[in-house]
Amino acid sequence: MYSTPFYRFRYRRVRDKKTLFLTLVMLLALFLCAGNNRFCASLPLKAGGAVKIATSNMVGYLLREPEKIIGRAMPVQVGGILEDDASYGPSHLLYNFLVSFAHVELHSPESTLFSALPLPVSSQVRGGVAVSAEPRSAAPDMQKTPARVAASGDTLVCIYNTHTGETYSLSDGVERLDRRQGGIVTVAAALQEALEKQGIKTARSDRINDYNYNNSYLESEKTSRELLAANPKAAAILDVHRDSGKTREQSLVKVNGQDAAPVLLIVGSDARRPFPAWRENYAFASELSVKMDEMYPGLSLGVRVKDGQYNQFLHPRAVLVEIGTSKNSTEEAARSAGLFADVLADLLKRKP
Repeated sequence: MYSTPFYRFRYRRVRDKKTLFLTLVMLLALFLCAGNNRFCASLPLKAGGAVKIATSNMVGYLLREPEKIIGRAMPVQVGGILEDDASYGPSHLLYNFLVSFAHVELHSPESTLFSALPLPVSSQVRGGVAVSAEPRSAAPDMQKTPARVAASGDTLVCIYNTHTGETYSLSDGVERLDRRQGGIVTVAAALQEALEKQGIKTARSDRINDYNYNNSYLESEKTSRELLAANPKAAAILDVHRDSGKTREQSLVKVNGQDAAPVLLIVGSDARRPFPAWRENYAFASELSVKMDEMYPGLSLGVRVKDGQYNQFLHPRAVLVEIGTSKNSTEEAARSAGLFADVLADLLKRKP
């Protein structure tokens, strides 16, 4: 997976300082110009006119798009606890305090906005999950692609990608394709195809869930819920990712004499929030890892338990599967997806 804290903060700090400074300047000008306009009147004609125009534009911006101002001016909202965060400490205590006493969930922008700005923010509840209303005039490239979901009573595996833009640098020259489907979607498709060849009916969504990276897991929760609702007899649901921060040497394993990408299984826990059933997911992931070692020694990197929940509370056999790293090629990762499909198919045929 892409390193969330690094991704979020490597460029935001400088930008937020500039935004805060400009916001303070504009608010000061707005305050001085409010009422009888004495301050503006005391300025030279052009300067006074410029201040009036600027403050008018600021007011219009605030009224028109309050979410953007809050997103920039509230660092706690920007740096809220996400499923993908590795940090866990004082911020978590503050988070729990605010959730308990202020009834605001910092990882959910819609709850914060609704509590503070009930008029410009409308929300609806679907299946017990609060979802913010879509903007009326979203840009074409921000429209979410429809999920390709096969509704079938005999579907055994559901597949999706939370970080749809993840890709493989050896094939694409970059580690991420913003607002597009990266190589990880190709790998998920290869996994689906290999499972189908094994006689395992599979449903896959190729919806882009990371237009806003910070909300990736909120969006993919909707996707996974739709998949499971359409396929109620699914025996497993897989969120396919790729790892990062590793060397080329750490990204290769030989299987049957060919270069392949190693597979790491991630399971969420109850470290942050109650999640009593997480051990069921862990047991399933452990079985997969053991079977991989039996069929393709060296392919599995084992099972790693992390603090987040990764939407795994939705199913007792939900696993996050990292196939390769950013230093692999798409071909190597797709090869490993085929090998992993053999393992999963064998396990499901024995224990459906």
